[in-house]
Amino acid sequence: MATKTRRTKEEKPLSKKELAKFKERLVELRDEVSERIRERANTARVDEDDLIEEMDQANRATEEAFNMRLLDKEVKLLREIEYALKKFDDGSYGICEGTDEPIERRRLEARPWTRYSVAYKEQLEREKKGRASR
Repeated sequence: MATKTRRTKEEKPLSKKELAKFKERLVELRDEVSERIRERANTARVDEDDLIEEMDQANRATEEAFNMRLLDKEVKLLREIEYALKKFDDGSYGICEGTDEPIERRRLEARPWTRYSVAYKEQLEREKKGRASR
């Protein structure tokens, strides 16, 4: 199990104005990702008779697998965004799930759905890499 880390520089809690900005951005992202999922799902629904005439089955299988991987990534991102939006309800948005300390604003600006501070995420990755090398 990961241990909690302490940061040297204290991050101030987000203001109400900042929280509103991040929530608005997450709602926009949720809508964008939902639309991409709908488009990708519609793209995957091609009439198979037409498709077989245009390309061989190996190409079709490769393209479908690629499309499914992209769709899977979009669905996972949508889940992370939805989870982040729920955190506004209980007041835990912007708080690292590993350290209970505020997540750096720059990280939230880059990945507003993030659950962890940079330092804690790096710690998790080092621990994962250590387990994998055993």
